[in-house]
Amino acid sequence: MIKFFRKLRWSTLSRKRFPKYFLYAMGEIILVVIGILIALGINNWNQKRISKDSLINYYERIHDELSYINPGLIYFSGDLDTLITANKRSLHILNLKNRDSLEQLKYTIGALGTSYVTDASFPITEEFLNQGNLARIQNKEIKVQFQRFGEWMIRLNSFDGYIKSQYATSIEPFFYDKVNYAQTVFSNYNQDGLVVGGPETDYGQFYNDMELWNLLTFKLESLNGHSRDLKSFTAYIKTLDSLIVKEIKATSK
Repeated sequence: MIKFFRKLRWSTLSRKRFPKYFLYAMGEIILVVIGILIALGINNWNQKRISKDSLINYYERIHDELSYINPGLIYFSGDLDTLITANKRSLHILNLKNRDSLEQLKYTIGALGTSYVTDASFPITEEFLNQGNLARIQNKEIKVQFQRFGEWMIRLNSFDGYIKSQYATSIEPFFYDKVNYAQTVFSNYNQDGLVVGGPETDYGQFYNDMELWNLLTFKLESLNGHSRDLKSFTAYIKTLDSLIVKEIKATSK
């Protein structure tokens, strides 16, 4: 078409028909512009399609990650509930103020000597967010949920740090002098490789023991907070995952 206009243009020029020459020249320019716009449109469409495909690919991988990790976190939440029950039981035993009952601490005090942390890791989700993909998300619901992810990770990591510090600075030193750890280690927590034996724990020493009472109370406080946060986080992950699955299905139609 451009060659046709060019041929007409040169024909009119040779005949000195300048109005038609400029008309055909304008037609040639318009065709060139239209061609450029079409090419840009196709390129833009391709870029959007590639970007969309990349986003969906990430969604599929994130879905796999969330659906794999979340059940483990829910199971871990049950472990925290077990620790809460055991620590409450220890406090109830102390609250009886009965020396004969203190011997029952051997079955529950081990829950105090734990430092369970979430230690959550979502490498694919974090990679997705660190690469600035949040700006590419058109679905406002999903975008809001992804924005909350970073806040949740900061909160969980902060709690993990507090639990480790609490154990290292308060709980472990208490066990050094007063409790035979190997005989009271809770459930299957780090039992492998320990040698059971050594001096017997004198549970009578804990009669009206303010330090133990406060340690158990502080531990219970942190366990309650940890449990609440973890339950909320697993519910959040479930919501995010369901929105991602919905978006994948909607896009594949």
